[in-house]
Amino acid sequence: MKPIRLAFVSALLIAGGPALADDPPNVEAQPVLCSIPDKAISLCAAISDDGTVAKARIYFRKAGEDFYNYVDMVFGGLNYCGTLPAPREGKIKTLEYYIQAIDDQFQPQRTSTFQMAIQPEGMCEYPPLEKDAKRAASIRVFASNKKQGSKLPDEFVATGVTFVPVAGK
Repeated sequence: MKPIRLAFVSALLIAGGPALADDPPNVEAQPVLCSIPDKAISLCAAISDDGTVAKARIYFRKAGEDFYNYVDMVFGGLNYCGTLPAPREGKIKTLEYYIQAIDDQFQPQRTSTFQMAIQPEGMCEYPPLEKDAKRAASIRVFASNKKQGSKLPDEFVATGVTFVPVAGK
């Protein structure tokens, strides 16, 4: 490479220029502060990559639990979105979640862990409810650890939810 080109490339890298082909995905999501019980939750994020986004997931749990469950997100034209099962009334005060993406080079990137208060209807001004009845009735939740067993935690409404435990013994 000629010295001028090398200097230009170095300047781009120092100045935060164009992404290189091996950068992890960029995940941008606004934290959702609250939702209401007994309704499925829809969360979306803007996810981009210099290559291909291979997977996008929402990891979630009742605040204080040891292990996360996750749902896959689907690209909808502008954003990636996923649907969480409805938290049961009186069983969850705070839901912890984060969004993670992995690109075609197996590089992960995630958001911070967000805290979502589960409040009675009327207390949460803009709850992120799933409006698509078909999506709300066909949620697929995956366990992230064998210790989670073979069913959705009791803190969530199981109607319309398929729980996938970790395979193996």
